[in-house]
Amino acid sequence: MKLHLGAGKIRIPGYINVDILPAPGIDVVTDIRNLPFKDGSADFIYSCAVIEHMGRAEWKGVLRHWYEKLKPGGTLRLSTADFEAACSRYLRTRNISELLGLVIGGQKDAYDRHGMVFDYDLLREGLEEAGFTHVRRYDWRDTELFSLDIDDYSQAYLPHMDKENGQLMMLNVVADKPGKNNGGAP
Repeated sequence: MKLHLGAGKIRIPGYINVDILPAPGIDVVTDIRNLPFKDGSADFIYSCAVIEHMGRAEWKGVLRHWYEKLKPGGTLRLSTADFEAACSRYLRTRNISELLGLVIGGQKDAYDRHGMVFDYDLLREGLEEAGFTHVRRYDWRDTELFSLDIDDYSQAYLPHMDKENGQLMMLNVVADKPGKNNGGAP
C-alpha cells in the first residue's frame, strides 16, 4: 500500500490519496496525525508540503506515527519548505512577499498555516530520532511524479515555475524504516 498524505488537489494514481479536507480524488478524509491504517501496513508514504503545518511540539510525533504505519523496509518521501533556501532567496532579493506562502502558508483555510520551519539538518535529526535510517535528499525528476507529469510543490521554484534557472524552494528528503527489502523510493 502506498499513501499520499496531504494530497489536496493532487491525485497520484496507485496511491491512497489522503487529506483532512474532502475533495475530488481524495480516497480517505482524515487527519494525518491519526491515520486509520494498521501499523506496519504501508510500503511507501509520500507527503508534500504537509509536515510544516505541524507545530513545533508535534512534528516529531507525526514522523513517529508515520514510521509506525510503514512496514519494515518501507520508505518515507517528504517535501517541505526549505527555510535555508527561503533565507538565501530573501537575502539576495529582499522580496519578502514572494516568500510568505512558503514560510507561513497560504492561509486559505484553517489548515493552511505553517507551524514549523526546516532545514536539512533539523529534518534529518527528527527523522533519525523517529527511527528512520538512510536519510538523504532526492531529486523530484527521479520520482514517478516526473514520469507521470504531475507537478506538485516538491517542484516549487522561484522565480515561479522557472525550473531551468530558478532556485528550488523545497527540501526534498527520503528515508527508510529499517528492515528487509529497502529498495528505495518508487
